Amino acid sequence: MTERDVQLARVVELFTKHGASNGLVPAAMLKKVMGACCPTLSQREVERLVEAMDTEKNGKVPLTQFIAWMFRTFEDVIEEWRTDKELEKISETLPSGLQKLGLSFVCPDQFTDVGLAHIGNSLPATLQTLALAFEFSWTECKISNEGFGKLVAKLPQGLLSLDLILRNDELTDEALEALGRAMPGNLTRAAISFKDNDSFTDKGMRIARAWLAFSLPRDTLQLCALIASLPSSLTELVLNFEANSHLSDLSLQAFAAWMRKGTSLQKLHFIDNASTKITQAGLQELYAAMPSTGWSFNPATSS
Repeated sequence: MTERDVQLARVVELFTKHGASNGLVPAAMLKKVMGACCPTLSQREVERLVEAMDTEKNGKVPLTQFIAWMFRTFEDVIEEWRTDKELEKISETLPSGLQKLGLSFVCPDQFTDVGLAHIGNSLPATLQTLALAFEFSWTECKISNEGFGKLVAKLPQGLLSLDLILRNDELTDEALEALGRAMPGNLTRAAISFKDNDSFTDKGMRIARAWLAFSLPRDTLQLCALIASLPSSLTELVLNFEANSHLSDLSLQAFAAWMRKGTSLQKLHFIDNASTKITQAGLQELYAAMPSTGWSFNPATSS
């Protein structure tokens, strides 16, 4: 039994002993408890919180509702924010010395590039595990390549695990290039998802040959900046470009060249089920570049 479980049991026992019945707490009693236990909340804030938890508007609050509020983590608090103004407080909300952080924003459609910059600037240098998800609506997103670039430019370079999910159909190849430039060099796991984005192309992801530590055949003139930036320390990689119709065998060739250079990769999940430009020949070339043992390869393509 964890310390959290012990505290939870004590809360349930306390309220059951002092007025809770059938899992419901009288709103008046809850206001008194919150007023005494939460001195930083004004009386008006307490009243609004209790009113919001009284979903049936019968003067009683489900104990489960109050417990969920009481045991919120700092991540739960941040995930409720919907504006750039609220994100200004993120640095002071995150604990110092943080090594693991996971934030998932659902329909944060009022966030702009300014808000993403706030998030980037707040990321502690001590982080080793980071998971960020932004599930924007189709028509409301106010995020551009510039804002995404400001976010990823601040990725802590000591990261070992990175999950980055961004559903936004407005980002272009410039966003992938920005991520490539900022890629932490010691990652052992990365899961990157741009599901529903149909803007990324091989041509737009071209980088200068002088940047590469490997070379492709002379006729392969376009390389993925994101793939070229992947650290050799990776043991697991997930790339989700579901619904993208432009990526082609050139990206797979870049993958193959990267792996032939030498990598620790053991698991690869590559998702692109909308492109007819990814062929069996491209997949076979990628497969041929993989080590003969100890591999898990899960392609999801339209081929």
